[in-house]
Amino acid sequence: MNFTQLHCFVKAVDNSSFTIAAEALNFTQPAVSKNIKDLENELEVTLINRGHHRISLTNAGKYFYKVARNVVDDMDYASEYLKSQKNKVGDLIRIGFSNTPLEQRLMPLVLQKLHQADSKLEIQLVDILTNTVSVLLNHRVDVCVISRDSIDVVGDVKFETLIPGGFVVACPAGSPLSEQEKITLADLKDQKLFMFDPNNSFSFQMQNSLIAQIGLEHIRFVQDFFTMGIYVKANFGLGILPNFIADFENKDVVYVPLDYAGIPPYGLAYIGSVAKDVDISKIIQVFKDAIKATVNN
Repeated sequence: MNFTQLHCFVKAVDNSSFTIAAEALNFTQPAVSKNIKDLENELEVTLINRGHHRISLTNAGKYFYKVARNVVDDMDYASEYLKSQKNKVGDLIRIGFSNTPLEQRLMPLVLQKLHQADSKLEIQLVDILTNTVSVLLNHRVDVCVISRDSIDVVGDVKFETLIPGGFVVACPAGSPLSEQEKITLADLKDQKLFMFDPNNSFSFQMQNSLIAQIGLEHIRFVQDFFTMGIYVKANFGLGILPNFIADFENKDVVYVPLDYAGIPPYGLAYIGSVAKDVDISKIIQVFKDAIKATVNN
């Protein structure tokens, strides 16, 4: 006994016709007849009385139809459910972000792609600027975009790289350094520089090493990238910041790579247990696709 035999039997009874059952199942009429006959042979009973124009059930057929109907319905439901789950990302995904210029371009595309992958997925955005690690450990977010050095000390957090890290120098458009392909530490000698305050959430470990080489006398610290951009646009000095924070769409500022050892990458952080609730592999792929589109544009 197999599901095809049960399906043929139920369809034939429902439609009182082998021919109509065959059309509904996309079978030939002889194939439907054979499946039902094989089912009867296996059960060693006659299930259907064959008439010239209509078919009817025997007493055994009436009993077996109830059983077969339940099995077919359960199998159809299971099949439809599994198909609906095939592209399901999850019920809810909470994404932590810091609202940097890159993320302002990235996140709308991420949301669009997640919605395309699973239209029923509920998505919540959470600002993690001041407490990046705690929101992960306290399960306030499922994933967050972040610099890896922010979570390196936490063993339970997994990390997927989206952008290799590197410093860039923010130069006023049209300034001599803005025309260079790369800027060296020697180029920065005697320049007024703006960097992020080591006490804020963008205090990268590699930045501390860079500060030591440049010297504090040339550096003025700012709290955020917006303030840095204002100073640079006003030609008050140059900004030094990670490439994954820079606002490359700003036409008044040119970001030139700094010839300096790479910094920790920017990527997607999450706790392993989140994979129980969402398809983390699909989410990672969505972010990678969105990063490619964002960077290329």
